[in-house]
Amino acid sequence: MAIMKPGRNDSCSCGSGKKYKNCCLRKDESLSASLSKPLSGEINHLEMLFSDGRYTELENQARLLLQKNPDAGLVWKLFGLALQMRGKDALSAMQKSVELLPDDAEAHANLAGKLRLVGRQEEAVVSGRRAVQIRPDLAEAHNNLGVSLQGLGRLDEAVASYQLALKIKPDFAETHNNLGGALKVLGQLDEAVASYRRAINFKPDFADAYSNLGNVLHMRERFSDAESSYLRALEINPASDEALLGLGSLRLENGEVAEAEELLHKALQINPGNIGARYMLAQVKKVKFGDQNLAALVAAESAVRGGLLYLPGERIILLHFALGKCFDDMGDYSQAFKHFAEGCKLQRANIKQDAEQTTQYVADIIRVFDSATIDRLSGGGDSSRLPIFVLGMPRSGTTLIEQIIASHPDVYGAGELSDLLAIARRNIAGTGFPGNVLALKKDGLAKWAEDYVAGLHKLSPSARRITDKMPDNFFVIGLIHLMLPNAKIIHVNRNPVDTCLSCYTKLFTKGHEQTYDLTELGRYYSDYARLMEHWRSVLPAGAFLDVQYEDIVADQETQSRRIINFCGLDWDDACIEFYKNRRSVHTASVVQVRQPIYKSAVERWRHYEEFLGPLLDALGDFAPKRG
Repeated sequence: MAIMKPGRNDSCSCGSGKKYKNCCLRKDESLSASLSKPLSGEINHLEMLFSDGRYTELENQARLLLQKNPDAGLVWKLFGLALQMRGKDALSAMQKSVELLPDDAEAHANLAGKLRLVGRQEEAVVSGRRAVQIRPDLAEAHNNLGVSLQGLGRLDEAVASYQLALKIKPDFAETHNNLGGALKVLGQLDEAVASYRRAINFKPDFADAYSNLGNVLHMRERFSDAESSYLRALEINPASDEALLGLGSLRLENGEVAEAEELLHKALQINPGNIGARYMLAQVKKVKFGDQNLAALVAAESAVRGGLLYLPGERIILLHFALGKCFDDMGDYSQAFKHFAEGCKLQRANIKQDAEQTTQYVADIIRVFDSATIDRLSGGGDSSRLPIFVLGMPRSGTTLIEQIIASHPDVYGAGELSDLLAIARRNIAGTGFPGNVLALKKDGLAKWAEDYVAGLHKLSPSARRITDKMPDNFFVIGLIHLMLPNAKIIHVNRNPVDTCLSCYTKLFTKGHEQTYDLTELGRYYSDYARLMEHWRSVLPAGAFLDVQYEDIVADQETQSRRIINFCGLDWDDACIEFYKNRRSVHTASVVQVRQPIYKSAVERWRHYEEFLGPLLDALGDFAPKRG
């Protein structure tokens, strides 16, 4: 979503992104039309100054005119826009224009845009709704209302407003771009991509749309396409701080840390207020007292809290998670938790999620995968030894274990693949997983396995083994065992509270909706642990290897040798120096796996114990002793 930033005053406050002279003041609606004849000449002159971009002259002459004609609403309207263009406080002038022109849709739209910029979102929505009531055919007003609603997190209403704008004006590139931003936050990534592409189709030099498209392609794990979009944005506008941020994120995932930092600093030179770049910079290295980036984050949070700075909701979330990480690095755990909790609360408000559904889902899996089902389908899979599955709770150490294995020369690390879960959800007899397994026959099981292995081969045709590190594959361990009986399954376990705290203090790029509420997170962990107990009870001994994160930390080489041996591979010393492996890592642990094993994450939860009551209560029997 393109939102005008303070100091970038070349766009109309209606939110369309257009120059003022091409937007709310349009040639087919002469400002002088409703004025008395004695003022019409002056207004024509002011309108000419506005169209020519001579805002200083416009301001001065409008000010003189208002001294003699204080009730000239259209002069106030022009005066307010001139002040806005000059970076001055235009709010009072715009409020005066609305007072004098209560039926002027453009005046209400201008006021709505200004209210949004100063953080008065609810009032902006009221003004925006008045604008569209007066002029239901004004696409700019519907777009402006959508931006205000999106700023309040009312995403479904924002989408509806954008769609109304596009119904009126199908080629409105800015609205297509804004719609893409709302759809991205809603998790409708394919639809967001389509919206950004339509924006670019109507406006081929739309750098912001290319940058936004790159962000969604990045989330869709189309990394090469994402890089191309960022680079195209920078071709159009070398000062695109958002494109530099996106490119920096890709470089960090590729292990090019120095280049990533350089790109982030360049983005901040262009726009010191880019919270996304500051968030990313905070993740790159441990923050110390006196850190300039921390000082800027603290100042931004104070300005937001004091109403002096407006940031869209998603940037406020980034701000709190960045501050949480900084204070955690410095050992100020009370301040850190305050920011993590606020970031999680805001993020949770954007998510539609029902913890009861996960509990029922796990109950259904346990019901379907009984001994009878496993006996019925045994022997019907594929004999391939290619896959190595690394799974478990998010933030339990799965990325670390995959990095150790993928450092072996015979292994290709594929990261988090959605392939297996997509296959498991295939519809049979009108139902998906796990009910479809009841109707699955051995030949169908073999076809599923064949399709999955074929997908792996495309990733690295010459690899002897390929890792799939999707944590959520723990839901389908029984199916993996039936589909691919010779595949290796490694389940990574970690202290339950450390695992959950690590989830709670991490802002995930996508998914993991259960991690932004302590009670829901504890319940999710309990469901996961209950399902793992079921797999151990119904699958044969040795069906998967349990690896304890804390054991890896305590004795890395012994545990690494155990893992490599389980995978059927000869030992290679590269597995000890896993942090030197420059393969791309696209998970929340991208920074950690570039470092040697460290012990500071063990029993980390003790620093936050006083705040974790809801989590510990929800964990129940799986919670360690308190105190």
